[in-house]
Amino acid sequence: MKPTPQEPRLPTRDEYYDLENRLEWTPKYVSEEELFPVDMTGVPNLPIDVWAELYDAPYKVTYREYVKNQKEKDQKVFSVRDAGIRAELVKKLDSTYHQGAFCFHITAVPIPEYTAAIAEIRMARFAKAGEWRNLATFGSMDEVRHAQLQILLSHDNVTVNPKFAFAHKMFWTDGWLPIAARSFFDDTITGTTAIEFALLTTFAFETGFTNLQFIAYAAMANKANDFVFSTATQSIQTDESRHAQIGHPVLKTFTDVTKLSEELQKKV
Repeated sequence: MKPTPQEPRLPTRDEYYDLENRLEWTPKYVSEEELFPVDMTGVPNLPIDVWAELYDAPYKVTYREYVKNQKEKDQKVFSVRDAGIRAELVKKLDSTYHQGAFCFHITAVPIPEYTAAIAEIRMARFAKAGEWRNLATFGSMDEVRHAQLQILLSHDNVTVNPKFAFAHKMFWTDGWLPIAARSFFDDTITGTTAIEFALLTTFAFETGFTNLQFIAYAAMANKANDFVFSTATQSIQTDESRHAQIGHPVLKTFTDVTKLSEELQKKV
């Protein structure tokens, strides 16, 4: 009796995830130092095979999952926005909330969000681990989405108060707040290497500040009956929570390498 041929089986998501995210190449025409210059990658300048072996992000997402999730989130945000426009929600909001906390956030955040997209792209090119580069690619698209979404909401509110136009022009003025913010974001985003940005922004700033800020703003907006901003902020926060995980395995890699080095020194 002939054995029944088995149907070919596609690998499961968990089976191919590590393969696709740890995919590397061996450069033939340039050295590793030329491909990943230390001025762009950062220090300590660990070899690429060390990064490929040790970098392991806790947030696992494939490109197919990313696109599906982002499409669903955008559909939800724009549906609520359309309903808010038809109901003239902006005119019904408490002026203290609308002209105060909401206005401050929606005019201060869009430009730094776009700037962060540039830094994420820097990691997507100069990070030394495949999974790190993939997550940074998603992160760059996240940040562009955040900037565009919040500038759109600012535009929706310009007819109520012209100061919402500062979403575009705030960082080109010389008030004390824009000057301080420009200096801070130059140090943490614009002028950083891939490693520095991962540690300063994704690990420290996004974990300890922006995630908490967006959760608090979503709750405040919901209490003020600003369901458009509440929905948008929750949508943005779910992105923030994902690329906040980029820096954690960078720091863990340093810790693991240090432990291995100490063990080797003891053996010697």
